Amino acid sequence: MSEKHDPYNHDPASADWFKSPFSGDDNGDCVIIARFDNGDVWLGDDKNPDRPHLAFNHSEWTAFIQAIEARDPRFTA
Repeated sequence: MSEKHDPYNHDPASADWFKSPFSGDDNGDCVIIARFDNGDVWLGDDKNPDRPHLAFNHSEWTAFIQAIEARDPRFTA
């Protein structure tokens, strides 16, 4: 049996964090994102960058983005 993929299994030093160009000024109210070559995505908090982040594999992240694009009210403001 193969081991399940762990999207947290990346070297934190290799994470290249960025935030959306739609974010406001640098007021610390933004979610930051790191993407990896295999499709994994980490989400972090720009006002507390040392806090633990959330990690998603490619299929999890894709499902989340599709819910937003479909304007699913559970995922949109």
